[in-house]
Amino acid sequence: MIASQSAGARRLRSQASARFLTSVQRLDLPFLLAIAGLVTVGLGAIASTTNAVNGDTGYLFRQLAFLTIGIGLFSVLARTDYRTLRPLVPVGLVGTILLLLAVLGPFGTRVNGTKGWIRIASFSIQPAEFAKLAVIACLAAILSRPKGRLNDRLPDPATDPRRLMSALAVLGVIVILVLAEGETGSVLVYCMVAMAVFFIAGAPTRLLGLLVVSGILAFVLAFSSGLLGDHVADRFTSFLDAEADPRGAGYNQIQSVTAIGSGGLIGQGVFNGPQTQFGFLPEKQTDFIFAAVGEETGFLGVVIVLGLYGLLLWRTFETAKSTTDRFGQLLAIGVFAMILVQVVQNVGMTIRVLPITGIPLPLVSYGGSSLLTTLLGLGLVQSVQRHRPAPTVSAVSAPIVLSDESDAVGEEVPIEAPFARRAAVPLGTDV
Repeated sequence: MIASQSAGARRLRSQASARFLTSVQRLDLPFLLAIAGLVTVGLGAIASTTNAVNGDTGYLFRQLAFLTIGIGLFSVLARTDYRTLRPLVPVGLVGTILLLLAVLGPFGTRVNGTKGWIRIASFSIQPAEFAKLAVIACLAAILSRPKGRLNDRLPDPATDPRRLMSALAVLGVIVILVLAEGETGSVLVYCMVAMAVFFIAGAPTRLLGLLVVSGILAFVLAFSSGLLGDHVADRFTSFLDAEADPRGAGYNQIQSVTAIGSGGLIGQGVFNGPQTQFGFLPEKQTDFIFAAVGEETGFLGVVIVLGLYGLLLWRTFETAKSTTDRFGQLLAIGVFAMILVQVVQNVGMTIRVLPITGIPLPLVSYGGSSLLTTLLGLGLVQSVQRHRPAPTVSAVSAPIVLSDESDAVGEEVPIEAPFARRAAVPLGTDV
């Protein structure tokens, strides 16, 4: 009797160990290490730029509070099958629109010319940040078929005019509401994310071209008419000739370039950067935190940070590339584009090759809304990686063939298909 109970206990322990090992093996460890590395860099930079070493720990503690919440939400999303969240996408969209309307109403707070925050006690939330995930989830849901064999007879969502119009309508509503707040940086992210999702989904090339032309025309008209406001116009013109107004519109980027240049190879040392510690570098814990990192850790520190972003983006793209479910692919590609655009824009404005847009550096800049949005998006990517359907025989043997076939789990089209289909179509033919 005792021997039987002991054998049963050993079997239970063995099964538990096997389940644990399987769960660990399904985690993308390089992906998680990149996240941990960037968050650590961010906390160190925030501590340095906000004088936490001398007792001013408010910024650091608030970031830690949002980080704790974000890690919890990341863990929940990573363990949840992303396909079960698809029915909740309309609810999330409605909630996002209501938050954006609340910002434009009496609940909004204006900061640096932008009315984009809702203040709750000592914390502030920025709905335009959460709208990035709403755009990704809505476009991914609209441009993919829900699971079920009855949906196999439906037209390809990426070429269905009704689906395309619905996707454009969702994007248009969010863009208009956020532009009304004076937030141009987030609008840039929405548009670039939409372009990436449309492209990977296989939307017609003519539609993509029309979107690009429409976006450029809309920006030119808004810029020339003064609709964006003087502060936005100054940002877009000062980077071309910052020295023309070194104490005004050009001040931020001049100080940023000076800070990065003074870092040299190994930096001035954490908590020792003159531009950062003596207050010459503006918005040093948010928009220009990359300049603070460059000044205090030098070229080597910058290379490490950019390397961590490269690792994170590579693993995110690999997740999108390896799954055969279209909804999961588009979610991962949307998050990939969101992070890539923000990193390029933030670093670009810091080194004065792009205009200032107020876009934060993901996982590094101070800001609870940005941190939560990024961790939620990366949680979705980890969910896609953990719960992706097993590749079908056709997907493995012929990955570049676009098929409308779908199994009971969801639509199965390899990510290479949109690229291959465009290459196979003669020039001048609409797809």
